[in-house]
Amino acid sequence: MDEEDEYIENTWTYISLCGEPTLYEGLRFAKDLIIANVCLRIIIQYISMPHNVRHSLSLVLGSFLLYYNIGWAIIWIFGLTIGTYLLIIFLSIFTKKSRGFYISICVIFFLLGCEIYLINPKTWQQIRGIQMIVAMKVISVAIELDRNLYKEMLNPLEFGGYILCPANCILGPWISFHSYDQYLHVKFLTRRWIKLIFVNLFISMVFLVLSNCIVPWYIDDNVTKWLTAYRDAQAFRMSHYFVSSMSIVSMISAGFGLTNDCHSDLQVTKPLYIELPRSLVQVVIFWNIPMHQWLKNYVFKTCQPYGQFISILTTYAVSSLLHGFNFQLSAVLLSIGTFSYVEYNFRYKVAMALEVCCLANPCVKQCDHKFKKNSLLAVFVNTLFSILTIIHLAYLGVMFEASFSVQESGYSFYHTINKWENLNYFSHGLAAFMYLIYLMM
Repeated sequence: MDEEDEYIENTWTYISLCGEPTLYEGLRFAKDLIIANVCLRIIIQYISMPHNVRHSLSLVLGSFLLYYNIGWAIIWIFGLTIGTYLLIIFLSIFTKKSRGFYISICVIFFLLGCEIYLINPKTWQQIRGIQMIVAMKVISVAIELDRNLYKEMLNPLEFGGYILCPANCILGPWISFHSYDQYLHVKFLTRRWIKLIFVNLFISMVFLVLSNCIVPWYIDDNVTKWLTAYRDAQAFRMSHYFVSSMSIVSMISAGFGLTNDCHSDLQVTKPLYIELPRSLVQVVIFWNIPMHQWLKNYVFKTCQPYGQFISILTTYAVSSLLHGFNFQLSAVLLSIGTFSYVEYNFRYKVAMALEVCCLANPCVKQCDHKFKKNSLLAVFVNTLFSILTIIHLAYLGVMFEASFSVQESGYSFYHTINKWENLNYFSHGLAAFMYLIYLMM
């Protein structure tokens, strides 16, 4: 009993020593987001303001929030915002059809140029996510202009307020201009708003403690390399859930994503569908739902005339380029695209051959398979694919485990190769094997 009591005491000591500073830093970061966005909500809730003044308020509060978090690196955010707005106006003089394409190319080249030539690695790691959100917003505006979804070109205050909105300028998620404009006019007065903020803040802190303290602790270093890989990948996933939950806190604090009766329709990620996945395809969908919708609407649908594989490859290529010129991220994203494409088609062939409900996405309405989802064969096959997906997640997620100095300056080519070499390139070999079987079926 003495040894057991000592173990429990040491466990709680470790958790408290790790958890207290982790929670302190997490809450300190959340405080800035909540204050800025609550100010935005209270002002537009109680003061009647003209249309452009609302957008100006969003622009000003967002600029202050950005400056407080990243300092003078904000000039790169302003540069991308102002430059793309002027470029859209210039392009509008000559064409009404291809602005989205030209803006996308210019934005991607600007991001790559900043990363490679203009900004030091530490500063780039600090603002990379913010720049990606700006890029997604700018590109969506340009493409929607091509699709005639606006009566006229956005004025500078509308554009600036949308791009620099404090609700999602730091952590996201991406929302369309129409949603942003609609949320600025939603009004509510209820205690439920405060409750939603605290509930989502609590959830985000749980994920933060799991990522920093619990997950690295419950699996020791003295285990197999695959268990170590699973642990490191899960810690990274928990940090992603923290960021996603905190982005919801930011949005709800500004009253975004809420209806007039103060009910939230925001969904950024679905941890349960990722930790217990049906397929890699579903992981891709539920990892970042707003970004998936953005890629599907503005990239995948545009490339559909060129075939499914080209559409998928282009979608993941654009996603990797928006994340920056980073071999590790590009390798992981393109690998996920390839793996999910192979899995989707392989499972389709298996479902046809065995007449079993085991598609990458579950049958939503009517299932025409002989063996339905609750049959023993369907459960067995889907469980097997779920285990393979968990292995893929460990294989891909281990890439993001590194020392703080490596995370701060970015991951190298050798870091990526060494991690996968240590796991014998298992997932790449498995995907190649499944593709060969698919071709032979």
